[in-house]
Amino acid sequence: RKLDAELSLSRCSNFSFAVGVYSLLKILARDRMHLANKDPTTWLTGQLFQKALIQYTTDRGLEVEDVHLAVHGNAAQQYASTIYRACVSYRSRGKTESIKLIVKLVASKVNSLADELTFDTELKVYRDYLSKMETMLGDDVKACKFGPKLIYSADDPVPHLILEDLASQQFVHSCKLLDVDDSKIVLIKLAQFHATSYSLTNTSAANSLDALNNGLFKQKPSEGVKFMLENFTLFAEVLSQWDGYAKYAERLKCIQPTFMERGAAIYRGRGFGFHVLNHGDFHYNNMLFKLDQDRRVEDTVFYDFQLSCWTTPAVDLLYFLYFICNRKTRDSQRHALIQLYHQEFTRTLDTVGYMGKVPTLLDINCDLQRAGFLEVVLAICFVPFLFADYNQTLNVYGNEEEARAYRRALYNGSQFKEILHTILVLRVREKSLPKRDRFLRATQQTAQVGIGRILEKAQRYEKSGKHHPIVALAQHLHLYVEQGRYPLGVL
Repeated sequence: RKLDAELSLSRCSNFSFAVGVYSLLKILARDRMHLANKDPTTWLTGQLFQKALIQYTTDRGLEVEDVHLAVHGNAAQQYASTIYRACVSYRSRGKTESIKLIVKLVASKVNSLADELTFDTELKVYRDYLSKMETMLGDDVKACKFGPKLIYSADDPVPHLILEDLASQQFVHSCKLLDVDDSKIVLIKLAQFHATSYSLTNTSAANSLDALNNGLFKQKPSEGVKFMLENFTLFAEVLSQWDGYAKYAERLKCIQPTFMERGAAIYRGRGFGFHVLNHGDFHYNNMLFKLDQDRRVEDTVFYDFQLSCWTTPAVDLLYFLYFICNRKTRDSQRHALIQLYHQEFTRTLDTVGYMGKVPTLLDINCDLQRAGFLEVVLAICFVPFLFADYNQTLNVYGNEEEARAYRRALYNGSQFKEILHTILVLRVREKSLPKRDRFLRATQQTAQVGIGRILEKAQRYEKSGKHHPIVALAQHLHLYVEQGRYPLGVL
């Protein structure tokens, strides 16, 4: 039963799914007796929940009357670790109440055995940062909810977190990529999350923010990153057989010796414009959604902060583009979405009274250009599993030729080929360009959005019959747009 539960848990993300079964089989075979000796049902008792709720409510007279504990498939898919759902009845201050909780037994997503950084990172985000960041947004109830509240944490007998169960607040899980309108709701919340963390650099918490460095790429290679490198190498072999793609395959082969170093540099934030607290594993299975009566997204919250790190916002933004947005949204709205992110980022900084330097839209576009390697990695290593048949997922694991053949089939899928063509042209080819040309490309993307806004505003003035200098400017800019040129000096 435990194996069935763990296999279900590994489905929560493309990355976790790809590594989870392979690692879990090793754990269960090696440590079956060890796990049996730590059966959670032997210590997840009323006594533990009473201790947790006394600490949370500050009511020393609180008494737990009943605990209903269960492993729930949906909760498992949502929280990406061994999960128990608990309904606790208790008596506090003369009243009988009940509370629904999630008990998360922390397990590393990138190693076969959990490491202390995984637990420390997630605990620190819940305990030290989310509450501070939410408080900064004041009375805006919808905006200030970034994730579930931490009720209790301990590392004995195994590291575990007790969180509020947001299912009781009508938050549900989703298992699909989102269209443009729903994606914007998620993006706005992400911008608020990033902006409030960025503003913490002016507070006393600034010195401890750098400690959150448990990102996907770490200095010590994990099983997960090694699995990614194996997929990256395999894809380069497949790509060399595509007609007209030999030069791209050769470029990918040249990248392989520095694969780890390139990824680690991005997650350390080296050479980037500014840093924020990144979720680090930002995809639709690591968030909950509140839907309206038409099943449209009204609000969202995040969880599963095991890979959170302090680095460029480009990390979460690239995850957003590929694992939140559907393809149509990403291809047609990419620049507009990045502009929306910047607008909400700066608005949030203004709301919290931030007085320091505010990153520009150009800063964000430049960081996305500098993180181009990560975009290629996400597309090659994770996107193919969006098209996988999960009834055959066990074929993905190991080094057997049958598993390699299955992955080759995923890489040769028509939809994946179309996605990769765009990325290879934009990212792999541009890495051969001088840095000045790459900077100008980022500047051009920023200018393109800015000019579009000018033309839209001018059109509204023309329709209303009002005179405004922007109309003349728009007529001047229109000539450049028709020629595909963008006068950077004007902006």
